Amino acid sequence: MGKHELKRFLRRVYARFLYHSRLHVLVDRWMPRRLTILFGHCVADPAVNGFLPPDMKIGAGRLEELLAWFAARYEMVTVGEGVERLRAGGQRSLIALSMDDGYRDNRTGLLPILARTGARATVFLETRPLDRGQVNWSHKLFWLLDRGEPIGDLARRYLSSSAHPATRTALERALATAGDPVYQVKRALKYDADPDDRERVIDELFRGRGGDEAALTRALYLGWDDARALRDAGVELGGHTVHHHVLSTLPPARQAEEISACAASMQAALGGRPTVFAYPFGRRWDYDQASVEAARAAGFSAAVNTHAGTNAAGGFELKRLPIDDGADLALLVAEACGGFDLLRRGGGDLSE
Repeated sequence: MGKHELKRFLRRVYARFLYHSRLHVLVDRWMPRRLTILFGHCVADPAVNGFLPPDMKIGAGRLEELLAWFAARYEMVTVGEGVERLRAGGQRSLIALSMDDGYRDNRTGLLPILARTGARATVFLETRPLDRGQVNWSHKLFWLLDRGEPIGDLARRYLSSSAHPATRTALERALATAGDPVYQVKRALKYDADPDDRERVIDELFRGRGGDEAALTRALYLGWDDARALRDAGVELGGHTVHHHVLSTLPPARQAEEISACAASMQAALGGRPTVFAYPFGRRWDYDQASVEAARAAGFSAAVNTHAGTNAAGGFELKRLPIDDGADLALLVAEACGGFDLLRRGGGDLSE
């Protein structure tokens, strides 16, 4: 067993110990007040989002089960409310649910679950689908793969159309690398492709297979009327850029435009400027200091990433815990109660 596998094993053992012994209740009371943010993307609907990867979906029943468990034990808030409550002080620790990108099922599937559980939610909107009826390149790639397009054939056709030398080199290397070819090709396109060249080539492949971008956008994404309905139902709406590019691959001026234009579009459509922001993809290498500065300059009071952990008062960048159908309640509970923070206090670290 390697170092990382051992660490994951010990995380699970420790989490199950806290959960099944109910020591998580005592740890929660003893540790400082904190905000735990759960995050997902879609409420699963096979007829609409079945072609998206499993880690982007969570079944309605599983989501309701998780939210009901936390709602019975924690104060449920939106991300923005959680930030303000931490700053104001109080007793109970806080749980927020966030959903990224702005999918239509966040209205049709999520709202009834929130009503039944008493949970709150923040939905982070990528604004191009709402403003222009267009989806980002990854959804077209997922659509093509779902229709049986071999990833190697797609990559080779991409190579024949791409005008970007670095992309060509990265894709050729990905095809020659051992391991999951889908992962390797997606990673090369995500980090090494020129964003504009990638949009053009993937759109060519999508349309060549009969893809209808406007129809795909309508099926998958919220419209502005849907967004207003979410807002009116008490869901917080946050910013998530215009195009959902990896911010760290863009020059600072373009990062600033992605973030500020998203906020401006939301203000125009919703009548209020968003106060919370989510970095696309959200790993530490997916954004940089220019991203942080641009989010602050655009007026956001907090920005979330996708690294596991809990949040104390005073921070601008906030951690989140991913949830999908494979979410382990014991691990979520161990994080939310401050169990992994407690270990770090004692000099141990089983964090992600």
